[in-house]
Amino acid sequence: MSLNFDPRKILSHPVVYTSYQKIVGGYRARKLFVENNVKIKPGQKILDIGCGPGDILEFLPKVDYTGIDLDANYIAQAKKKYGNKGQFKCAGVDGLDLEENHTFDIVISAGVLHHLTDEQCFNLFEIAVKALKPNGRFISFDGCYIPNQNKISAYFLRKDRGQFVRTQPEYERLAKTYFSNVVSTIDESYFFIPYTSIIMDCKNS
Repeated sequence: MSLNFDPRKILSHPVVYTSYQKIVGGYRARKLFVENNVKIKPGQKILDIGCGPGDILEFLPKVDYTGIDLDANYIAQAKKKYGNKGQFKCAGVDGLDLEENHTFDIVISAGVLHHLTDEQCFNLFEIAVKALKPNGRFISFDGCYIPNQNKISAYFLRKDRGQFVRTQPEYERLAKTYFSNVVSTIDESYFFIPYTSIIMDCKNS
């Protein structure tokens, strides 16, 4: 085995990623995220930024769903598995141009911000603001560093593919650049493994 082998790279394969998520509790975490935090109603228009292979659709009611992701393999898998349940586009947050502004009820970004630089986060927030209806909600879900953190949780965060895991105040600071109302919650129970998550619920009142 090459000394330069990075096991995190295999997660770029959609099937491996989905299997890994099921093992560590990612499916359970998405289900709880949707039920406890997103609270989507049938018929709402949803934009999912960084949708991956679209697995969150397993837990959504019938909605008008658009998922975007930079990884073409993920988008291909999403179209293959969920093509009749939504629209999927291969695109990143840099320079993304939505065809319809201010038409989405909710913008989701699950497991994305900790992969992005501050500038890329600003691009994502700007897209979300343009996409959302008045009083629409942007909701994110990411790994987070906290004081006196469980050592195993901290270890998993350090080994995460995302290189920009932040603290709660750092995530909030970024979001408040674009949203006037930012409420964040720390949770350590969503996954099967010790893992600290931050959920941000943001809107412009």
